[in-house]
Amino acid sequence: MNCRLFLVVRSLMVLAGTISARQLPAQDNLDLGKMIRAVDSSNIFQSPDYYQWCSSVIEGEDGMFHMFYSRWPHGRRTAADDTLNYIFDGFSGWNKYSEIAYAIADKPGGPYHYVKTILKGTGDPTRWDRFTYHNPLIRKFNGEYYLYFIANAFDSAFTVKKSVTPQSLQWLRYNCTQKIGVVRAKTLDGLISGQFDHTPAYIMAPDNQRTYEVATNPAVTQGPDGKYYLLYKSRMPEVGHMTFWMAVADRPDGPFTTVSNVLAGADLACEDPTLWYDAGRKRFYAVAKYYSNAGKLAPQFGALVLITSINGRDWQPAHHSLVSLRQLRCKNGQMIPLARLERPFIYLDEAGWPKALFAAAAVDDPGKGDPEKVRPGNNTFIVQIPLQ
Repeated sequence: MNCRLFLVVRSLMVLAGTISARQLPAQDNLDLGKMIRAVDSSNIFQSPDYYQWCSSVIEGEDGMFHMFYSRWPHGRRTAADDTLNYIFDGFSGWNKYSEIAYAIADKPGGPYHYVKTILKGTGDPTRWDRFTYHNPLIRKFNGEYYLYFIANAFDSAFTVKKSVTPQSLQWLRYNCTQKIGVVRAKTLDGLISGQFDHTPAYIMAPDNQRTYEVATNPAVTQGPDGKYYLLYKSRMPEVGHMTFWMAVADRPDGPFTTVSNVLAGADLACEDPTLWYDAGRKRFYAVAKYYSNAGKLAPQFGALVLITSINGRDWQPAHHSLVSLRQLRCKNGQMIPLARLERPFIYLDEAGWPKALFAAAAVDDPGKGDPEKVRPGNNTFIVQIPLQ
């Protein structure tokens, strides 16, 4: 090969490599909205006595599907430990009375059957997890099982500069102690039976320098670099708008170091992320609830949206950012509008392909109505939406 021909061939090879390198990260073609299929009654998990929320599902070695979820009882709160305890009546009870329960099914879509409660508040006034256990996330890393969650306590000294009612301030004195924890078990059976490592320490808390007041909604995945990425929700100061933060660790249980703010603007505010790394598209994805009326990510407040990142630190709206409006499509063709569609969880198959979208839902506002005689429309449920 003469020198000139060699240079031409080499230039073409470099150009091809450059194009390939540019196309690979730009392969943001995941469209979950088009993958959504209809639901039927077997996809609905509901209780006549409990609000149900925050589901996370994993397939066990037994071939069964194991759901970890939040629940708290209907009714009025009569405990004497707080004269303002009525602020936790009904649906608002999640902030003090939620527990993490476990259910099982032989198919990912259900029907699921409640088995037992796994974790609940310790009641110990010296611990950070005195009260509610909420936001469960089940993951398997390196042959072990990790159940992430949030819990809270009570801080009588917490205050805000803005003028709020006594009831709102009391709510914040519980709410603004929320932190993220994790338990680890060698086997799924061990986790279910209580044979797990449960240290008194939390793995993420607001630092009141970048993240403020709360650390909630843990979403964890392993990146292509072998590190563990924790996407979590916090707030801007003085009970400001919600925003996500990304933290990274060498181990699934930390220590985690916060490395970036994710979609910081109020017009991009989101909560409730579910996170995974798409090896085929070579990028991270997260589904979240859109918490804004600005229309930047979706045309509806409370819609489910998709965001993406190549490196796990720098995020942007996905090309197909709308996953679902607040609605369910039934197999009979009926479209049911929802007051709530929250806490999304993407179930992946062994190849890492999204196969189902789990979410907490309610047809009517669950915060309204009689908390002791909860109407079916005001009751919450967990729904599994098939993806194809």
